[in-house]
Amino acid sequence: MPPASATKASDKAQACRKLTALLQKDYGKSAPKLKLPVLETMLFAVCLEDNPWENAEVAYDKLIKSYYDLNEIRVSSVVELERTLSELKNADWKGLRIRSILRFVFESTYSFDFEKLAKLTGESALKRLKKIEYLSPFITNFTLQQVLGGHVIVLDNVTHRAAVHLGIVPPDSKIDEASEFLKSGVKKADAFGFSYLLRKLATDPKFADRIVDEFDADDEFDVLKVEEQLAVLKAPKKKKKKKKSPKAAPATNKTAKKAAKKAAPKAKKAAPKKAAAKSATPAKKRPATRKKAEPQKKTKKIAAKKKAAAKSKATPKKKVAKKKR
Repeated sequence: MPPASATKASDKAQACRKLTALLQKDYGKSAPKLKLPVLETMLFAVCLEDNPWENAEVAYDKLIKSYYDLNEIRVSSVVELERTLSELKNADWKGLRIRSILRFVFESTYSFDFEKLAKLTGESALKRLKKIEYLSPFITNFTLQQVLGGHVIVLDNVTHRAAVHLGIVPPDSKIDEASEFLKSGVKKADAFGFSYLLRKLATDPKFADRIVDEFDADDEFDVLKVEEQLAVLKAPKKKKKKKKSPKAAPATNKTAKKAAKKAAPKAKKAAPKKAAAKSATPAKKRPATRKKAEPQKKTKKIAAKKKAAAKSKATPKKKVAKKKR
């Protein structure tokens, strides 16, 4: 891989122009304008880091409205600020940085007026900002860009990963180094718009999970391949085709005859079982017919007649015996 220092400024500019034009087709050409005092600009930068612009606006508005004033925010605990900004990524660090900024400004000015920073030179302002604890490079660069109009490419972890994935910054670069690398490829007037469009891509739900900050060491580092890298990133994922189960081969005449022979004995054996099942049914369940019941009724009538005849013969004998006496 050729060293990143060998990349020409003209190649950087061409790659950044290509990327800007492609992203404008998806996200539009207009970029938001931030008109806030110096201190409030820094608080907004805290909310914006590693998050979409729209989410940062909502979170900043909630932060200002949830407390009486900036002093109440200053004396609040980090846990309370974390709960207020819970919808943002890294809310715990954001709460710590917000309180650290407000404490530094209040202790150095005994107020919450930090407008003197806008009157300093870039170097003096940078030295002043570095005195604030827990301040990230993103907040520092964003403040210098918005307040002093400095020529800075503002990157955070999210946008830096996207830049590495697209191949427009060296894969082994840190955020500060990547910002300095792109500085010669983007004009000062276009710096904010470029950073804004890169953030839109990096936080887009359609591509956020597909962005990786890894680079194959065997590949050649070439910023002019940015168009190809973006096309690969946007390409739809291929759906895995389900493997169809193999269909059974049609049976030939020989196999059909063999199957018929094997099935024939089974059918013969099954027949006796059915006959046995029929014979096993109990006889009691069979209803008696009327024809068989008629002989029984006749025998009962004959027996009754015989008994009546016997009684009629016995009575006259007894009457004759009484008369002789």
